Amino acid sequence: MAKRYRPLAAGLVASLAGALALFVLGEGALEQQREYYFDALTQAVPAATSDRIVVVDIDRKAFQSAENKEWTRAQTAQLIERLAAAKPAAVAFDFIFSTDCAPEEPANAALAAAIGKVPTILGFLIGETLDGAPHPVPKLALQRPVTVPDLWFIEGTESSCAFLQDKSAAAAAAFLVGDEDAVVRRVQAYAIIGNAAYPALGVEAARLAAGARTPMLGGTPTWLRHDSRILQLDEDGSLRFVASSAAAIGARTFSAADVVAGQVPADRITGKVVLIGSSLPNLGGLRTSASMPLEPSVQIHADMANAILTDHIPRRDLGLLPFEAGFAFLAGAAAAFAAARLRPLGAAVAGIGLVGLVFGASVLLYARTALLSDAVGVSLIVATAALVTGLLQYGHVRRAEATARLRFAQYLPQSVVSRYIDNPDLGRVAGEERQVTALFTDIEGFSALAQKIGPHDLVKLLDIYFSEVNALVARHGGMVDKVVGDAVHALFNAPDDLDRHVDKALACADEIRMLTEEMRRRPAFFEKEFGRTRIGVETGMAVLGEVGAGGKLDYTAHGDAVNLAARLQDANKFLGTQICIGPHAAGQTSRTLRAIGSHEIRGFGTMELFTLD
Repeated sequence: MAKRYRPLAAGLVASLAGALALFVLGEGALEQQREYYFDALTQAVPAATSDRIVVVDIDRKAFQSAENKEWTRAQTAQLIERLAAAKPAAVAFDFIFSTDCAPEEPANAALAAAIGKVPTILGFLIGETLDGAPHPVPKLALQRPVTVPDLWFIEGTESSCAFLQDKSAAAAAAFLVGDEDAVVRRVQAYAIIGNAAYPALGVEAARLAAGARTPMLGGTPTWLRHDSRILQLDEDGSLRFVASSAAAIGARTFSAADVVAGQVPADRITGKVVLIGSSLPNLGGLRTSASMPLEPSVQIHADMANAILTDHIPRRDLGLLPFEAGFAFLAGAAAAFAAARLRPLGAAVAGIGLVGLVFGASVLLYARTALLSDAVGVSLIVATAALVTGLLQYGHVRRAEATARLRFAQYLPQSVVSRYIDNPDLGRVAGEERQVTALFTDIEGFSALAQKIGPHDLVKLLDIYFSEVNALVARHGGMVDKVVGDAVHALFNAPDDLDRHVDKALACADEIRMLTEEMRRRPAFFEKEFGRTRIGVETGMAVLGEVGAGGKLDYTAHGDAVNLAARLQDANKFLGTQICIGPHAAGQTSRTLRAIGSHEIRGFGTMELFTLD
């Protein structure tokens, strides 16, 4: 009974071990696979879109429309002038104007004048300039205690020309840091240079679009407050975002050429934050995101602003780990129970259903709360528990099958046993007429022997006797039909074809005679005066198949040849022989036999009988 529950116990142990590993290793295990799942999840579940963010793309069309087909600072100044006329809430640049910083140049002067007409945020990148920090520095309030992530601290920057910064409303961090696989999934909320803290371009754009007052930073772990909205940051101080689809990007994006040409209605700009960047490789930073292999960096900043404005920021909360581990154990235990108790198809369906439940719960949790749960790790534990249980259960079934074959082969032909085990849906074996050679044995003086020795000693001797006699039958290709008392009933050419079955039956009879005579000389048999073995052999047509009712069946043969073999075995008593062979077997064998005359066999009449020399 204990062995029966081993597969289930092993599955439960695997489930528990997996749950503990999930809890202890936490985010370190299967990190890359989990991130790929989060990418797919954020793309599969529709996200809300804010109408307060507009992107202006200095694209190929803008270049084609510009004089000499080259976009210059003069064209950028015209673009800002057009935007300023529509009165946006702010304009944020994903460009860095860090070269050609002569303010007296006409194009530079025009650009500076245009920037001064609208609240403008100039982005900066991580660079090698160590003297001074970008300006103006946006306002930020602190609520202590506050834990500032180490990743926020940078040493140098690449910023726009100082005279342009003088005209802008604020500076913001425009750099993006990808994960180990180079995919940008989150944005560092702030960058700190010296004693100055700068928000990310998308974070500042969202604050301005929402009309929020001075942001506040505080907490352990760190949080960021925009008025009443509190943004929980990752442990590294980042905010995740949902990468927009190509359709969503197209809906919020206008070509700079159309804006300059006055083809964009003013109400599409008024009161909104406009992010300016480029989708061209030589101007914009093209980065890999969850939605596309090359997404313009300005669109990623817009995605971040959209996530904040719609209050749908995907977040991986480490507080979920205990719940994930507990759920993994329960689901793994259920998978183990299914694998141990159900048939293979049912267990497979249950396992797939449990994995589907895990992913379904993860999708529902994200859709309702934007929390990202580790469906990958939990599903792996479910699959492992089911696999461990299933493999051990398979081994248990195979051992049970081998035992069943061995045990039942002692009662039924091996081919019949295999037929039922390998094809459990087949019906009973119908009657089949075929020629068989029947061999019957009997132990001389068995009744007197049984009365003389105790049952335990008798069983010990019979165990040895039947084991060796039955092995001889099998070696010659025969089948032990049944063992009745001290008698062995064997058939040759049944249930499978056996060439020269009469010769093989007679050879088996001869070896049984020699074996049992040797056996009688063994001390254990000699002391008990174990009798000779008498054998009868005959061949003829018989009907083979299962007979019986009421739930108990017997596979056997019925026919005159079978009954005659039993009579011939008994005839050895008055004939003084040890092997008695019927006339049909004698007529079909190639062996040399000795005739013992014509004798009357009860129920069959007079016939010629033979024996082996």
